[in-house]
Amino acid sequence: MTATPNQAPTDEQGQPGTGSAYELFQRAHPGRGKLRVQVSTARGTFPVPGALVEVTRDFGGVRRMLYKNTTNTSGIVERLVLPALPADYSQYEPTAGNSGTEYQVSVYHPAFVPLVDSTVEIYDRIETILPVALQPLAR
Repeated sequence: MTATPNQAPTDEQGQPGTGSAYELFQRAHPGRGKLRVQVSTARGTFPVPGALVEVTRDFGGVRRMLYKNTTNTSGIVERLVLPALPADYSQYEPTAGNSGTEYQVSVYHPAFVPLVDSTVEIYDRIETILPVALQPLAR
């Protein structure tokens, strides 16, 4: 199987790979990157524990939930391991600008305005930290 950024994997004859869209995505993104989401309010002063964090990605027009959990007492979810393009993509001119893998992050808490579909890029062997500042609901 071979693949270039933003293209589906193909076999040695250049034919589309077999399997679900997610399986093809995983084969084209053999690297692994980490995501840490830090949820706070008041310009980062106060953590928001108990916020629901969802990480999704669309595959062939179908949204797939890849991760769903709540923040800890420090307002953090961490150690989310996600598929990423290989690190060596960033080393070559034709693929250097396409070396990240995009995901959508949504954060929900009953006392705050939700953050929906914030895009984050994940890189192979790198931990990406996504700070999320939630705004309180009007009372």
